Amino acid sequence: MKVRTHDSERAAVLTDIGPDEGVIFEARTGLGAWSDAEDELAEAFELSRAAALTDAPVVFLVQANAILGRAAPLDSAVATGLLGGARALAFERRKSAGYSVLVAVGDNVEPATVATAIDLLVATRGSNGQIFTLGAEHLGALLP
Repeated sequence: MKVRTHDSERAAVLTDIGPDEGVIFEARTGLGAWSDAEDELAEAFELSRAAALTDAPVVFLVQANAILGRAAPLDSAVATGLLGGARALAFERRKSAGYSVLVAVGDNVEPATVATAIDLLVATRGSNGQIFTLGAEHLGALLP
C-alpha cells in the first residue's frame, strides 16, 4: 500500500501491508492555519480517490485525542473530516465491496501494533467505515 506518514518508525513497519494499490494516510498534527488543514484534507482526498478508482482499501490514521476533540482544533477538524471521508467511501463503495477505515492511535501504541492492526483490518475488512481505536484514550469518552 502507498504510505503517507511523517513518522519514520511507523513508515518502516507499514510499507509491506496489504495490496500495492491501497493507501495508508496519516494526518499531520500541529497544524497552524486553516490552509494547513485544507492541504491535509485535499491530499487525503486525492490519494483516497486514486485508491477508490482501483477498488483498493483506504486507511486513515489519526491521533486518538484528535478524533475525541482533545487535541488542537485544526488537528481535530482534520481527524473528524477524515472520519467523514472514511464513512462516505464505505457507503459509496459498498456495491463494489470497497473498504475504508479510520484508525485512531493512542499516544503509547507501538508502530508494530499499528501495522498488525491495519494488516488485520485490511485482510478481514473489519470496521468498514468506522473508527478502530488503538490505545485507551477513548475509555470514558463519547465517540463521534
